[in-house]
Amino acid sequence: MHSRFDRFRITSLGRQLERLIDSPERYIEFAALSRAEVPAVSAIVHDLRKLFPEVQYDQTAKQFCGAMVAEVMRRRHHDVLRPRGRVLGDFFTYGVVWMAEPQRAAVDALLARLAAMPDEMTRVMLAMPAGRWRTRPGGTGFSLVEHICHLRDLDRDVYRERIARLLAEDGPALASVDGVAMAAERRYAEQDCATALAGFRRARADLLAQLTATTPQQRQRYGIVDGARRVTLGELVEDIYHHDRTHILELDELDADSLTQY
Repeated sequence: MHSRFDRFRITSLGRQLERLIDSPERYIEFAALSRAEVPAVSAIVHDLRKLFPEVQYDQTAKQFCGAMVAEVMRRRHHDVLRPRGRVLGDFFTYGVVWMAEPQRAAVDALLARLAAMPDEMTRVMLAMPAGRWRTRPGGTGFSLVEHICHLRDLDRDVYRERIARLLAEDGPALASVDGVAMAAERRYAEQDCATALAGFRRARADLLAQLTATTPQQRQRYGIVDGARRVTLGELVEDIYHHDRTHILELDELDADSLTQY
């Protein structure tokens, strides 16, 4: 899940919503709805209305619910079928429609998808009026320029170092990054969008060169994230891909939110 929810996740409401959403039983409901091409978040509407009615009027809490459902589905290797599908009722307007079956791609296929991300971000930037490049969504989230800066700096300053350590060390301890704090410290909101995009393109090319040079044996090397999660280099590639898709979904959300303001 995007680090923008780290602070909300540890609140009392965040912990309760996580327990509501992240369970084997709930995943069965999400998967069943996905087979019918219905947004998976629809499965929690009844319980939210009954147990947490205040969430309907809390944009950050609703965003967290969608992100938490996405985390559950991605953990089980579901990819996005459609970024937005209609959710019945008035609690959520739209939700992500997930593919019916888990699909775990090979590392080489994931690398090809990572290579396409700069072009995808270029299309997003060109499709959005320049006057909205610094507009943030309601609730919590990044503007377009902040998304691009975040992707650039993770590729350049975080992922490349993690890969180098996985290749050089046995079971290194890897720490998560607070993307929200990084955005504030590096003043992403003040940076030039086109320059940031060019920097992301260079950083992604460097990252792909580093990953492409690894062997199947090296991709089995692992580290421990935050003292709790064992992750191989191959799984890190999958994590980067899912992180990309999270930002594409958030940009779709940003576009929909921005249109309601104009």
